[in-house]
Amino acid sequence: MSDFRHSQSLQNTSFCSEANNHSDLNHLVKLNHQSTNHVDMTSHIGSSNLSIRSSPVPGKSTRLITKRGNLNVEFDSRVRCWIFRYLRDIFTTSVDLPWRYNILFVSACFLCSWLFFGAIYYVIVLLRGDLANLDNPDWRPCFRNFYDWKSALLYSIEAQTTIGFGFRSPTEKCGEAIFVLILQTLCAQFLEAFVIGTFIGKFSRPKLRANTLMFSKQAVINREDGKLVFSFRVGDLRVKSPIVEGHVRLHMLRHHITKEGSFFPYRVFDMNIGHDTGLDRVFLVWPLLVTHVIDEESPLYDISREDLSFSEFEIVAIFEGIVEATGTTTQLRTSFLPHEILWGQEFDNIIYETNGRHFVDFKRFHTTRLLPGFSGVSAKAEKEQRDMTENTEMRGPVWQERPPDIERVSLHRNSTLRRHTEVESRL
Repeated sequence: MSDFRHSQSLQNTSFCSEANNHSDLNHLVKLNHQSTNHVDMTSHIGSSNLSIRSSPVPGKSTRLITKRGNLNVEFDSRVRCWIFRYLRDIFTTSVDLPWRYNILFVSACFLCSWLFFGAIYYVIVLLRGDLANLDNPDWRPCFRNFYDWKSALLYSIEAQTTIGFGFRSPTEKCGEAIFVLILQTLCAQFLEAFVIGTFIGKFSRPKLRANTLMFSKQAVINREDGKLVFSFRVGDLRVKSPIVEGHVRLHMLRHHITKEGSFFPYRVFDMNIGHDTGLDRVFLVWPLLVTHVIDEESPLYDISREDLSFSEFEIVAIFEGIVEATGTTTQLRTSFLPHEILWGQEFDNIIYETNGRHFVDFKRFHTTRLLPGFSGVSAKAEKEQRDMTENTEMRGPVWQERPPDIERVSLHRNSTLRRHTEVESRL
């Protein structure tokens, strides 16, 4: 049991980082296969190992954002009276419902309103005695041609849908029936406006426009202008209504241990793709490459090719833009796990020009090719090696730092003779 807890605590810290510098603790996973000293390892992790063991840690296949952009989250328990909170925002709740439940909900609303007002009309005719005086020619009823409950229900449906009374109609002898008719007409207007708004909201949902947007299945790590970069591809299948004012955000989700020993199952680290320079704004006329430079501020700074095989993190990409045809905002999401990041590869070029027109080959949208001889070290290791080389070149050989002693002696003698000559000439 102690060995199992020890192994579990090591796996839970496999991609934890410190508070400021994002330094990965992947070496704990390596030590899991080499050391069984529980005391030494718990002293290295700190006092937070108890909370780490009790925290649920997903495996590599557990995503927060699926490849289709859906949230992979379910609530094990809800707050008290949560159903009433949903009913207070009934419009959003109705829009979020699947079509089959939405149609069932709308049909139930209309059916309940017809039954409710039909029952009111039926009670009115019962209390006034219209049904008991059907054969009395001198009786002035509230409704013409009202015979039973079915007549009341038919009148309720006609009043709410058409208000085109013909064979069955109200009379001016019953004020309460006229008041209920006005109330039903107002309720029908609100209900129809709600249904129309719900259907329009479902038809114009940003999620539907995102069906023609694409993210590449894999991301790559290669070099661009001498810098190690993380990149993926995004494209739009539509040509006549492109996405305008588009911008991309990139975040990394991974476990985190603070300097105080607190453990967070998920901590969000921003991955800069040019927010300060405006490079995150894209005009998606054809597939584009979104690039993140792996520098000192990047959470991928100390991750090498070997580290990807046992690292546990998730990179979430979010694309937002305005649909030119409708002016509505759409959003597309996806995520990349470590095994979906290809080190030392690049995407194929899929844009070419022929006869004065640009063509895009979407068949090779996800295709990558291997870069031969690409280094597998991390950006941090490359920088340290480069700094060491530059320092060595600046220092140079030891014998060039100071002149030999013989030359210094000769220079001293020459300067002494020169001063003696000048004194004798003056005398």
